Amino acid sequence: MNHLRPSRRPGHRRGTATASVLLLPLAVTALTACSDDGDTAAPPVASPAATASGARCVTKPIAPEAGAADPAGQPAATGVYTVDSGTRKAPRRKTFTAHRADRSAVLVSGPGRLSLYDAKVTKEGGASARAVADGRGVNAGLLARDGGLLDLSGGVYYTTGKGSSGVVATGGKSRATMSGGGINAQGASSHGVLASYGGALDLTYVQIVTMGAQSAPVATGPGGGKVTVSGGTMTSAGCGSPGVHTSGDVSLSGTLFDLANSEAFTLEAGGSLSLKNVRATAAAGGVVLRGGGRTSYRMADGALLATDGDLFRVRRSTAEIELTGGAEVKTKGGALLRVGEMADATFRADDEKLRGSVLVADGSTADVELTGSTVLDGRVRGASLTLSGAARWSVAGTSSLKGLAFGDGRSTDGVAKKVARAIDGNGYAVTYDPASSPQLGGRSYRLKDGGTLKPA
Repeated sequence: MNHLRPSRRPGHRRGTATASVLLLPLAVTALTACSDDGDTAAPPVASPAATASGARCVTKPIAPEAGAADPAGQPAATGVYTVDSGTRKAPRRKTFTAHRADRSAVLVSGPGRLSLYDAKVTKEGGASARAVADGRGVNAGLLARDGGLLDLSGGVYYTTGKGSSGVVATGGKSRATMSGGGINAQGASSHGVLASYGGALDLTYVQIVTMGAQSAPVATGPGGGKVTVSGGTMTSAGCGSPGVHTSGDVSLSGTLFDLANSEAFTLEAGGSLSLKNVRATAAAGGVVLRGGGRTSYRMADGALLATDGDLFRVRRSTAEIELTGGAEVKTKGGALLRVGEMADATFRADDEKLRGSVLVADGSTADVELTGSTVLDGRVRGASLTLSGAARWSVAGTSSLKGLAFGDGRSTDGVAKKVARAIDGNGYAVTYDPASSPQLGGRSYRLKDGGTLKPA
């Protein structure tokens, strides 16, 4: 079988990740990418500064959930090769092709099951309605819906039209598994893989490349879904195309991401993203958590490296962020954590080295909890800070805390000793809210290496 070689540990493949971005123009020439207006051209490339500011490349929110499986007046899913019952195995290296709009090359619906080995799938033609393409997977290269099961081993899957995702699982009990092989989605609004309305996807050592705008390699659409990814490489070149765009549950392990014109990951309301030993490099910031609901991001080991923009940005969301295992998070510009309007964030870090500001907008809240040997080097404005164990804060600018507390790890020390051991003032003034900082007793304290801690 034409399987890809298993990825090595992401920490040892930084050179490979960079090379994949440099080779993207070759892929465009060979496969003919589609621009936003439908012309055949390479996708626009925004500068990191323009992308980070939102001037050109903004990831659009996931569309709200529709009430009906196929809304009235919208096209229904069809396929050139269809399975709607029984179990079938296609011959090895079989070719599947679809040219018409709104027609998939392969369609499996419940209770059908189809296995493909080293297949070649080519899907041309754009979707006539973006809503059903993004939500129900109409016009996908391969589509499992309403309980259908797809089992993919190796193979190459190409899509070239707008709204033409590579592999989609939509509807309860629908599932697609893929081991090895690669997906190349060229058009705008064309994800590598998409799970929606309770569908599930399992990927192992898969390579995904997307070229169009609003085309995440991994996505969950309206109604949520579940995606598990082990190993593999994910690359996007289009504007507003994060590595993962989710309102469902996504788990990643040992995967490598290169995002040329987007933030690394975007979580919408209800979305959760769990990373273990994942390495991501992005041109326009790290993680965006937004929407009128809860979001959750957990990262163990690995690296999140942003050329520009904030590492973590929370907007109109109740967000939980957790870093453990020595995860490397860095940006050349922007804040470590920025909490915008109408948002609440909980940020936990254990045994981490963190650099950057924590900035909270008026009317929003953030609880920053540092444990183990975590060191934060930055200024803090508007957040509540808890320091436990051997955690330290090196103040990098005039700061104002909503609250300050010390965990049980220093319970035998007096307050003045806790302050001296946990905070390096570096000559800066820090104020705190006495009502939210009962341990401090409303007093002022001298900080190590200069500076003061005093009530506001």
